[in-house]
Amino acid sequence: MIVFAIVECLILGLTFYKYKKKIALIGILIFGFGVGISYIRFDFKHQVYSGLVIDSHDNYFLLLSKGEKLYTYNKDNSYEIGDYLSVTGQKSKIDFISIESEFDFQDYLEKKGVYYELNAKKITVSFSNPIRIREKRKKFLSHFSEEQQNLISALLFSEKSSDVTMEAASKLHIARLTSATGIFIYAYLHFLTFILGYFIKDKKAKIISLITLVPYFIFTFPRFCVIRIFVMELFRFINQVFLKKKFRNLEIIGFAGMLFLIVDYHLGYSMSFILGFTLPLMFTFIRDMNAKKKRIKNKIANIICMYIFLIPFELVFYNGINPLSLVVQIILTPMFVALATLSLFSFYGLPIYAVINYLGKGLSNILGWLSKIAFQINAPPFNEWWILVFVLLFIAYTYYKTIDFIPIHRCILSVFVISLTLYLMPLGNLISAQVSFINVGQGDACLIRKGNASVLIDTGGSTYKDIAKTTLIPFLEKNRIYRLDLVITTHDDFDHSGAFDSLKENFYIKQRITEATDFPISINGMTFYNYNNHIADFNEENDKSLVVGFSLMNKDFLIMGDAPIKVEQAIMKEYQRLNCDILKVGHHGSNTSTSEEFIKYLSPKTAIISCGRNNKYGHPHSKVINILKKYHVEILRTDEIGTITYRKMGFT
Repeated sequence: MIVFAIVECLILGLTFYKYKKKIALIGILIFGFGVGISYIRFDFKHQVYSGLVIDSHDNYFLLLSKGEKLYTYNKDNSYEIGDYLSVTGQKSKIDFISIESEFDFQDYLEKKGVYYELNAKKITVSFSNPIRIREKRKKFLSHFSEEQQNLISALLFSEKSSDVTMEAASKLHIARLTSATGIFIYAYLHFLTFILGYFIKDKKAKIISLITLVPYFIFTFPRFCVIRIFVMELFRFINQVFLKKKFRNLEIIGFAGMLFLIVDYHLGYSMSFILGFTLPLMFTFIRDMNAKKKRIKNKIANIICMYIFLIPFELVFYNGINPLSLVVQIILTPMFVALATLSLFSFYGLPIYAVINYLGKGLSNILGWLSKIAFQINAPPFNEWWILVFVLLFIAYTYYKTIDFIPIHRCILSVFVISLTLYLMPLGNLISAQVSFINVGQGDACLIRKGNASVLIDTGGSTYKDIAKTTLIPFLEKNRIYRLDLVITTHDDFDHSGAFDSLKENFYIKQRITEATDFPISINGMTFYNYNNHIADFNEENDKSLVVGFSLMNKDFLIMGDAPIKVEQAIMKEYQRLNCDILKVGHHGSNTSTSEEFIKYLSPKTAIISCGRNNKYGHPHSKVINILKKYHVEILRTDEIGTITYRKMGFT
């Protein structure tokens, strides 16, 4: 995200530099100083922290105390933004657990400038904000059906939801943009100004419309897109009425952006900030570039150019590009804007709940139907420096196209199109292989890929989240995988096979095997063997765990599942020798597995331990760690370094 911030600062700085050099340079220096100082951590241990609640959610709030933002966990939190609290507790560095492809809460907090957690022992309310924002939201949303509540809450209040409608919108790569850019707020302001214009003068209509936005501003604080639009529209009003249009729109955008960065440089990391300021700037450049075209061609060209510019953001949000999303956005964005705008009017008391429910239901039905025919070109997000190159190429193209410098803009366009096409094509997969031990928390999941053939050994599983949707499928998408040729589940423990049903429902799986009798099995030249041949002799579930071995990239892998020491002994007795370069340690490093005799027998070079961070089982056990260290085995743990991947061009 640092490059996103650099891009944003660069665009805003260049935009405003021509007119107000000193202010722009000061803004850039303050922003750079802020980024640098953000890596310095101050830790002063105090017992009582008094401050203002600046953000509040169901299970936590953020406290601004003496200029420092502190995270405080509070189950069933009832505190509101604006409450002044005295919190007795101890401060410690934030340290949150995240698994593969999951929302990184720690990264989210750090980008907001929150580096410490306040472990509260006692909380005293010194002042209670009389405006209970969250209560007002809940009361307002209660007027709608449950399905529409999730949709309206996502649009108006940017609250995440995993209901069917929002999943369909996500599959179509729509809704997030509508919410993040706040386009419906502009629609609300313009529509209200238009209506009021029949009764009062235009200037008064604009200021009244802007004033009516204040309650929404308060009840969504600190949602940045609302703050940004309110400030931008206020600047435009002042510029039009009092400054006689002294500044152009581009200058206002640049000035507002630099002002926000000066107030809080952390905003530069926010996707809402980046989209909110980059889009209008890019739209201005694109509009100027296509100004000579006829009206219809102009609009089509503008839409296509904006869609291309948004490709890096689409990759960040969805791990791929939906070829239909441009058409879908053209069709559905007006419906989303209409629904959000009407909902905003109803938020102010206009009793049109039935109309909104009807429109929302229609939109949900359309989303559901379109999501069935949607497909995605899987690709990982751009490397951050490639994003910078992408943006600079795009700006260069619009500039040279605007001045009709044909040789240069055609050359840039060719480089642009060819590079993007090559990036989106899964050419690398055709000539490479990989083995990934996926960080699924307290569980196991291992992806093996050779060319376009993919095998998954175990799926992980969690009782409080859908590992398939939150971890496995996003990981497969980022690795340009469209199907699994084979899924092997070593045994029926939930942390090894619990996510299978959801994975099968949401991702194409050609074949699954669970029995020892199904081995050996070959997929695209990869042969998988099971070495636990005495499953029928055991009663315990872990004793029946498959032990899967295979060779790839000149390495021999052995996946132990949850096989205990008695299975290890049976293997050593049956096989004189097993080749093993990389051992996936049995039972997450429990001392019921990985005996010293077995390590001597295998002589692995590397041991992979898949376990959850700070798990309640105490995995991995110190005894196992000591055995591995004694025999100089490299230890890699998913709870410490995340997903562990071996990748090589070629297959041998």
